[in-house]
Amino acid sequence: MAVTTLKALPKAPAQPTRKGQLVPHVKMILKGHEEKVNDVAFILGTRFLVSGSEDKSLRVWDLDTGKQVGEPLLGHDAVVRVLARSPNGRWIVSGADNGSILVWEIATNKTESELKRVPVLFKGHGSAFWGVVFAPDNETFASASLDQTVCVWKRETGEIVFGPLKVGSYAFSVAYSPDGTKLAAGTDKHIIIWNLKTGKELLKIEQRAFRVTFTPDGLRLISGDRKDIRISDATTGDIIKQFDAHTDDFLSLVIAPNGTKFATTSHDKTTRFFDLTTFEPIGEPLEHPDGVRGVSFSKDSQLIATGCYDNLVRTWTVPLSESELQQVSKFFHRVIPPADLPYSPRRKFSRKPS
Repeated sequence: MAVTTLKALPKAPAQPTRKGQLVPHVKMILKGHEEKVNDVAFILGTRFLVSGSEDKSLRVWDLDTGKQVGEPLLGHDAVVRVLARSPNGRWIVSGADNGSILVWEIATNKTESELKRVPVLFKGHGSAFWGVVFAPDNETFASASLDQTVCVWKRETGEIVFGPLKVGSYAFSVAYSPDGTKLAAGTDKHIIIWNLKTGKELLKIEQRAFRVTFTPDGLRLISGDRKDIRISDATTGDIIKQFDAHTDDFLSLVIAPNGTKFATTSHDKTTRFFDLTTFEPIGEPLEHPDGVRGVSFSKDSQLIATGCYDNLVRTWTVPLSESELQQVSKFFHRVIPPADLPYSPRRKFSRKPS
């Protein structure tokens, strides 16, 4: 299959803004962490956000007040590298640079949100823990480590139910297919996909991937490495499209819950958006004062949170994708009649001539 390659984007390019497109902007800046913020996650069904940092803590934030909720959450003895939220919103898993894994139960109400550490031990990784993702079943999660292994864990017991899988190089990230039957790993040398029912390796793509994820239909993979993004066929591994997304090393990747776009972050101090249908850039990059590591969409896809190397968490509005703009346009044409019409069929009176 043909490979399409685009030239590297200049620093924070301003993309054309379509009529009706909102320019994304920072909504809130959350201050409290003492070192770099490596990951963030919205707590479903609430106005709260959780973050993990190199200060070895997790913190919960109230997005209405911009204030930290309660005290920092301690338990890790090393840098908190990654977070993952379960699909049902009940659990958060955190992974640290010493290979430790903690699971937190989320207890929320309208005014408070609390993360309670679950007393389960997860022993298996012997080095830094750089990738984690919950399975669609909410009962298991997968992890990737610099010890060159991938594991699938039982959340309730801490048992390894699949693995450890030796991948032959640093394992950076993991992703489940939407139906939960496949697991993909991005490593220093390959992208590998396994069938979780049989344990069989289905595909090994000869390309380095720092981050990898399945598209919502499960048919393609989006991966990022160095400065470029690749869209690949999830069955054959053929590259469908490849383009330079950043001017410095890529750091993270997340798909919006509504399936219209994805966001990437980088050492080049930006977060950028791309249409999930056309893979073209959307709107303008979000400018930060330092590298951006953590990124997460809200459930309605209207907000994005970023964790930055300046120790701050930020929330931002999100630009609309092409499909979203078309929906907005159809809505307004349906509700608001064109100005040149002498009357609206939805009104009971005619417009008087000027």
